[in-house]
Amino acid sequence: MFSRGGKAAVKAGFATVVVQNVALTSASLVLATLQQVQAGVYVAGVVPSPANSRFTIRLNQAPTVNLKVAWFVVN
Repeated sequence: MFSRGGKAAVKAGFATVVVQNVALTSASLVLATLQQVQAGVYVAGVVPSPANSRFTIRLNQAPTVNLKVAWFVVN
């Protein structure tokens, strides 16, 4: 099990979710994958902010329903 991993929800109508209170360094890699399928929607990227202990998961477009995203941090 990963000690720095979890799930987040991207709300319908929004294309991003911010995950806070995660220990990150400048070398951290954050991987994220959708746990549900909505045609045409995918994880476009993850933007880490080590100084603020958070990262933003960005989808290519806003989903029409809430979507779960699993994530974990690798250093």
